[in-house]
Amino acid sequence: MKEIVFILSSLNDPHYRKRVEEFMDHGYEVIVYGFKREGRELPPSRYDPTVLGEIQNRSFSSRIGILNSGIRSILAQCRGKICFYSSLDIAIFASLYIRAPYIYEVCDLTELTIGNKAVKGILTALNRRYIRKSITTIITSEGFAQHFAGIDQGKFSLIPNKVSPDIPAFSAERKTIDKDVIRIGFAGVIRFETIYNFVKSASEFGHNIELHLFGIYNDTDKWSVKIRELEKESDNVIYHGPFSNPDGLPAIYSGIDMVLCTYSPTFGVKYAEPNKLYEAIYFRCPIIVSENVFLGDKVKRLNVGYVINAMDEDVIKSFLSGLNETEYNQKVIACESIPQRDCLNINDDFFSGLETKTKDLW
Repeated sequence: MKEIVFILSSLNDPHYRKRVEEFMDHGYEVIVYGFKREGRELPPSRYDPTVLGEIQNRSFSSRIGILNSGIRSILAQCRGKICFYSSLDIAIFASLYIRAPYIYEVCDLTELTIGNKAVKGILTALNRRYIRKSITTIITSEGFAQHFAGIDQGKFSLIPNKVSPDIPAFSAERKTIDKDVIRIGFAGVIRFETIYNFVKSASEFGHNIELHLFGIYNDTDKWSVKIRELEKESDNVIYHGPFSNPDGLPAIYSGIDMVLCTYSPTFGVKYAEPNKLYEAIYFRCPIIVSENVFLGDKVKRLNVGYVINAMDEDVIKSFLSGLNETEYNQKVIACESIPQRDCLNINDDFFSGLETKTKDLW
């Protein structure tokens, strides 16, 4: 029997829930352990997880005791099994107690955001070590493989954050921009300095720009608070509230001309490849992204959107004033040249490869 023991850093994270259920869909029996976020209910899932502890949304150092005791408590249950470590923090403590072959996942590089150079260096070295010792390491961005240069590339399994195959059927007419009004949309957690800069610039630019916000605000994030204040004061910034994913995506993309994805160009996102790229291509909707990050390089190479310096409000206003139908149509055509199926989260090849890599371990 093919059985995987998942140890998840957040049982609340839909990304990890989808990962577990994808293994289930490919015939694996799963045992799921993990940590829940304080004050938040667990989302519904097709498996019954065991909660190892409750974590506050604070610094990593405040979680050490909970992570350590929780993972140590399942040592016996992991013996003789194949494990799945969802993140660097899980791998650190699992490596202290568990001696089992494991699949590893790298879906962010939060260690690069740490200010202490010594700590950052140690965590980066540990991350590379856990990758090398894994059966395979799932990465969610091509940029991560670039970051981990020097490691055998055969160790990586690329599974980008693509669109759910459960998305309702979508076949839109070719988009064109109306010079009277250009609709730019943002969908997700409404935060980041660059999003604030764009909202502010668009609200001041005015006459033919509408900015449509879909999702939720984060009241503990200063940029989210500032964006909410701007939205309430601006006639051309419209907040639509939360949406369901993937069911709500067709309505969102049908009503906008471009999608905004200008995350701040920090080390935390420098190598990331967010799912908005694949949504944009799937819905034939050009994307606006930040320069000096992996995503910007990829968008430029594919010509499926615009790459700008979203830290500079004057640059944003110049971009808005320079939008034209000819260039826009070229980017829509570039989106249309990529088959929609290529944007869906269908990873049969990964599971076929995993069968080969684990055939002597069961």
